[in-house]
Amino acid sequence: MKRKTNVGIVVTMLLALTLFTIPLVTEAEVVGEIRIGVIGPQALTSHWYPGGMWAGADLAAFEINSTGGVYLSDGPNGAGNYMIRLIKGHEHAITGEGGLPEPDLAYDEMVRLSDPDQENCTVVLGGFRTECVVGGILPAALEYQIPYFINGASTSGLTNATTRPYVWRINPVNSTMLFYTIAGGLGGYLLPNKLNPIFGCDLDGNPATPNQTRVAVLMEDLEWTLEMYTYLTHPAIYPSILGPYANVTYADRIPEGTVDCSPWLAQVDSSKARLLIHVFSGLTGVPLMAQFGAMQIKAMPVGINVLGQLEDHWSSTGGGCDYESILNFAGTRTPIIPGVTDVFWDNFVGNFSKWPMYTAWGGYDGVHGLAEAFGAIGSTDKVLLKAHLEDPLYERHQLNGKFRYDSNHDVFCNEYWPLWLYGYTRAMIVQWQVQWDGTTPIGGRMEVVCPVDQIYSKKWAIPPEMYPLVEDINYDGKVDMRDVGTAARAFGSYPGHERWEKEADINFDNKVDMRDIGSIARKFGTKISLPPLPC
Repeated sequence: MKRKTNVGIVVTMLLALTLFTIPLVTEAEVVGEIRIGVIGPQALTSHWYPGGMWAGADLAAFEINSTGGVYLSDGPNGAGNYMIRLIKGHEHAITGEGGLPEPDLAYDEMVRLSDPDQENCTVVLGGFRTECVVGGILPAALEYQIPYFINGASTSGLTNATTRPYVWRINPVNSTMLFYTIAGGLGGYLLPNKLNPIFGCDLDGNPATPNQTRVAVLMEDLEWTLEMYTYLTHPAIYPSILGPYANVTYADRIPEGTVDCSPWLAQVDSSKARLLIHVFSGLTGVPLMAQFGAMQIKAMPVGINVLGQLEDHWSSTGGGCDYESILNFAGTRTPIIPGVTDVFWDNFVGNFSKWPMYTAWGGYDGVHGLAEAFGAIGSTDKVLLKAHLEDPLYERHQLNGKFRYDSNHDVFCNEYWPLWLYGYTRAMIVQWQVQWDGTTPIGGRMEVVCPVDQIYSKKWAIPPEMYPLVEDINYDGKVDMRDVGTAARAFGSYPGHERWEKEADINFDNKVDMRDIGSIARKFGTKISLPPLPC
């Protein structure tokens, strides 16, 4: 990791001292090291380094070691302070022919990290791709009974406290909860409150049933998406998930590695879908959004696009990702925990010149969490570590909320709805929105749009090419006194203010002022027929 001697490093060290309970010691007291294997997709640099898993773990190790390491009262070399030593492991997630994973090579790497006669790691974290985890990393972890912490692969069922007693997941929440987060955001907020009031159509000719919004579903053709695809496309299932306002009129799976997505996008366009649910973890997610923008598809893209977390997603898609909503840990420098999350973001960017991917968040939180656990038990003994992490009172604060494990060693997550009440780590929906310098667009940034009830939550924006009347605050097809009244009551407010109303922030500058009032006044009396686009 490139070290920068600047204020950022000082802040980083202060953060380490205040957020984490690692005791300060002197270099003279160091008696050994704690070897942590980090196995990840080294050939997929976006997920490894400088914006991914290795970078996050490296930053955490640097912070811990800068404060003297971890004190162990019963360490391998006796009582004393131990430095964190990271050992690289290659997951071989995309090194096979055509970018396919190579689980056999992942197994060999996990053996190398675990074997006492080779790297002899105390624990291993990582595992981005499910195929490599299931087919290679997990078998080796079980063979050596080494504590293994998944960071990256989200497939549900990878952990089991009975059959895999030393396997845990630190990041992200599992695919079931990721799916619920998408469904909760769409069915619990976006569809009933925004899309259906504007784009809902009488699709069955029955006045007794509600209008519905046409929905398209596109997912990469990989194993981990199959369950989600079934739930979101089966006519007997998806109404219970997306609610009564969704009508899935087109769905398909795109082969992994596809570059030309235009045939599928043309089908989305012809289906008259106004919502596109898309799920992609690989390279196809980038050309998909570039072509989506170029083809001017009149639908809101919402879902999972892992490469959409990269800061160059805006430039890579030529701005085609504008208004794209995806799952992420946070938005661009979102102060989920003020003074913690934003400071981590600044230090990460200051050291690596990249925005952190979700695997970086997991690498950082994972190493800090392990250091805390070893310090708490005074040992690296895996039986004591297991007991500590299984303690019902075990809980720590991570970068985006409270963290603990569930009874099956998975990430505990109890919220996916538009509101966030209990504060345990969860997935969030962020939207790419244009960033302005005065009146000049200078790129894009990710803003948290769901949960909708936090100080930092921003307005979930509808593209103006879909609905040009952005001054219509209540989405009833006209700008009238209801909109004026809402803006007037919020006048002078800002995020956190008791009168704050994000829908009245017409120009997205985090305040309701005369610019917003003036914009509404200029459009006062304007009406638009609903739905504004063909059904």
